[in-house]
Amino acid sequence: MTTATNTSRRRRGEPAPDLVTFLAFHAGLRRDFLRLADAVDRCPPGDTLRRALIDEHTAFMLRGLHHHHTCEDNDIWPLLRGLVPEARPVLDRLEADHQEMDAVVERLAIAGRPARKQADDLRRFDGMLKAHLDLEESEVVPLIAEHVSAAWWEKSSKVSTRGHGRDLPMIVAWTVDAAGPEAREHIFRTGPLVLRLFYRLSWRHAYEHRAAQVFG
Repeated sequence: MTTATNTSRRRRGEPAPDLVTFLAFHAGLRRDFLRLADAVDRCPPGDTLRRALIDEHTAFMLRGLHHHHTCEDNDIWPLLRGLVPEARPVLDRLEADHQEMDAVVERLAIAGRPARKQADDLRRFDGMLKAHLDLEESEVVPLIAEHVSAAWWEKSSKVSTRGHGRDLPMIVAWTVDAAGPEAREHIFRTGPLVLRLFYRLSWRHAYEHRAAQVFG
């Protein structure tokens, strides 16, 4: 469990942590579960290849979300509990949300479910997730900006990025795609050179090809 230390607490005059990529990831979550529900609805019943691609992308999204929630529960929320004790009730609520969503995630992760059940659960999950993100962004993101040091956030973000493993190329391209124009330019300007190069050489094309197959 992470504890509040001199390197994790933001000192007066120090820069705020860079939350642009974190919020761009949220933007992708807000956008794509509803898009997946619509894709399931539009998929012809006999088109097993298209449905398999939709299910594969759903599984990819759920892996990314699980990793994101794990980093919050194991690192960010414990840090904030130490830095901002009065934030504990809202952090408890966010952790409970993660557990509540897990039950729906288990169903969504089953490939080849009946289309109507899958689409209904995707829409149900979309509503749960957006309510969760609304609370997180209104109550907790400002606390991160105020209390967490930029150095701690940068180090934690690098560890989190590596934790995506084989999904990293698609996660990077998907996050960039979900970012608005200003956020996208910021990510390109501040991100590691090697990630920018791989994105431009291959990751963007691979993501756009998949998105076209899944969403049409």
